[in-house]
Amino acid sequence: MTVHIRPSSVYSNDPSDPGPGGLLIRTRIAGAALAAGTTAWIAGLLDSGNRVQDEVVPAEIWGSLAFLVGVMSLVVLALSTNATGHRKGRYIAIVEIVLLVPAMVWCPLIVAYPEDTPGWVIPFDMCWPLSMLGMLVMGIAVVKVGRYRGLLRWQFLLCGLWLVVAGVGQAALGDEGGTYPGTVWLGLSYGILGLRLAVTPRIVLPTGAAAPAAPAAPAASAP
Repeated sequence: MTVHIRPSSVYSNDPSDPGPGGLLIRTRIAGAALAAGTTAWIAGLLDSGNRVQDEVVPAEIWGSLAFLVGVMSLVVLALSTNATGHRKGRYIAIVEIVLLVPAMVWCPLIVAYPEDTPGWVIPFDMCWPLSMLGMLVMGIAVVKVGRYRGLLRWQFLLCGLWLVVAGVGQAALGDEGGTYPGTVWLGLSYGILGLRLAVTPRIVLPTGAAAPAAPAAPAASAP
């Protein structure tokens, strides 16, 4: 009797591809981190109100740090799934990671130096808006590459548009209510994306892919 084993995989032999099981777990973690971080920043913004325009409010700063940690998890997920492309496109996600690190470092620095901020802190400060501009570039790349399907493909772009919405809101409403459009957009873009990834991680799988199933019984053939 001859035993034939027929392995089946929905993924290629790319060494960077961990397979559906590991990807689903990492997607849930990234989604949970993004949803939690976005919620923390929204809470900080609502609690701080218009004070964020004139002073450093620790609750808002620490909330923004939690948000950046969630964004970092999202970018790492996009990089590991080649959402911005297989070759040159990967550098978009890599550059975004490089920008997010000093942006996160800025948060404890500005809390430590709320008034007489040293000049050497300025480059860290600049990386915060640059990282959000990077998310806009990344969102455009995700749409263009089309690795993700359906709504997920466009949600990255919606997240990237936060910088535009926040800027327009600030210009239109001024200090009195300028933070609210950006705050609402945070929930509608990053918040909903985080929840979707945490609850339904299969949306990151390629079309037709499925989670690992139990191995099929060996097929026997006549001698």
